[in-house]
Amino acid sequence: MGAQGLRLDAGRSRSTQWLRCGLVLPDAVDLLDERSREAYIGVLIHVAAADGDLVREESAAIEAAMGRAMIRPKQREQMRPRLMEQNKLSKLLEQLSEDACRVVLRDSMIIAAVDGDYHESELKAIRQIAKASGVSKKELKSLFSWVDDGWRWMARGRGILGVNLAGDESLLD
Repeated sequence: MGAQGLRLDAGRSRSTQWLRCGLVLPDAVDLLDERSREAYIGVLIHVAAADGDLVREESAAIEAAMGRAMIRPKQREQMRPRLMEQNKLSKLLEQLSEDACRVVLRDSMIIAAVDGDYHESELKAIRQIAKASGVSKKELKSLFSWVDDGWRWMARGRGILGVNLAGDESLLD
């Protein structure tokens, strides 16, 4: 099936441009070079492991991020043992441009939230990433709201389908 076969709405030429470029779900992660992608994953691992407890949801989110960042299988094997290591966050952030820091800030917030709440050590790391990326407190607050809205959006979608997960009711109140 070609890109034309995937076209859902003739009025959405921008989305079909992405399809023609091979970017079905385009994201700023696509703009990172290979070295930056590895540092990006390192930061996500750091945030996920910050509370000392890497839960299944965090591991799954890290694996998804590795796939999204196009980390090769061999690289993934080398990165997995680092999941519980506390890498020096400042060292990882030094390897990223300000824009890359902003992308990893967004995704770190999602990773930190997947287990249901933000641990203080995760928040500390998020604040450090925000500082490195030049994000203001107001922008950071907006990002926290965006993450919260995202969880609600996903819960509403599951509700429409009748496949609610434990905790969805608290998101929809």
